[in-house]
Amino acid sequence: MMFAMWRCSIMRSPVPASLLSVRTGHFIQSNSTILDPEITTCAGSPPKAQASSEPFQSSNIKKFSSSVFLYTDPSIPRDCRPSRPLLLLLPWLGSKAHSYEKYIHLYFKLGFDVLVAESFVSHFLWPSKGLDYAGKLLDLLVAEKDLSSRMLYVHAFSIGGYIFAQMLVSSLSNHKKQREMLERIQGQVFDSLVVGSTKRMATGVARMVAYPAFQWIVVNGTLLYFYLLKTHTVDYYEKGIQTFWDSPVTCPALFFYCMDDPLSDYTAVEELLKNWENLGIQVKSKKWNSSTHAGHLRRHPHEYIETLKHFIQNLHPNTPKCKL
Repeated sequence: MMFAMWRCSIMRSPVPASLLSVRTGHFIQSNSTILDPEITTCAGSPPKAQASSEPFQSSNIKKFSSSVFLYTDPSIPRDCRPSRPLLLLLPWLGSKAHSYEKYIHLYFKLGFDVLVAESFVSHFLWPSKGLDYAGKLLDLLVAEKDLSSRMLYVHAFSIGGYIFAQMLVSSLSNHKKQREMLERIQGQVFDSLVVGSTKRMATGVARMVAYPAFQWIVVNGTLLYFYLLKTHTVDYYEKGIQTFWDSPVTCPALFFYCMDDPLSDYTAVEELLKNWENLGIQVKSKKWNSSTHAGHLRRHPHEYIETLKHFIQNLHPNTPKCKL
């Protein structure tokens, strides 16, 4: 859950020099036109996820890689699916299908199919891999026939925000088709962005990968890693943050956050919101005095669902007016 931003003196005002953190993994694309020499197609079954209402069937999960899956609503006839809008779900660090399935079903009820792109610690520890992963994800959205023509929305949790920032960076590096694809996005939702100091970010990493008794070791080791490998870590993060602040996708945005999140400085989140509003972006937000990092749906289900539903329905009038 690592979308991390931090202030430091080298970043120009008013944009805080922030850090978006990510975990690393290998994007394994079955389309040979997108493969590179380091990536091979993977075999095996999609992750099994038992939904609260109906189980996911393998026939309703299309596997593009070891970490990218398209979930389609089994109640929708197959010939109707290509016209449904697509939600790109960028979950938190270490999450698997059983963790985010409730969000998939939520978006099914709102009329979406859901493309999930999981991420890994290595995307954060060696951000050039995160950038490569983000670029391949963009290429998939451009090249895959079942994805390229749909209206697109994004819902990113914590570290997923970092992946999305890296998608922005990739699209600005002379990749016209990638940027055009991002401009198809109709709405963007960010849940629990990790915002604050480098120590706060390192603490977030420690909570994800270590038992409590050993977290202080991971925190100090991560900070030392940043210091020693600045050009391979911090410099990448700063470019991602700069792009996220200055060159975002300009469609309406919704932010979920709280005041007691140990991984997110809510005042920094609110600075980001003001900056986007100054850029002319329509920004909505839901803030709680007390909640849980990337657990707002669990802690405040009614408010979360109603806020999300109203946001989506205002952008997409054909959204089913169903009870969620």
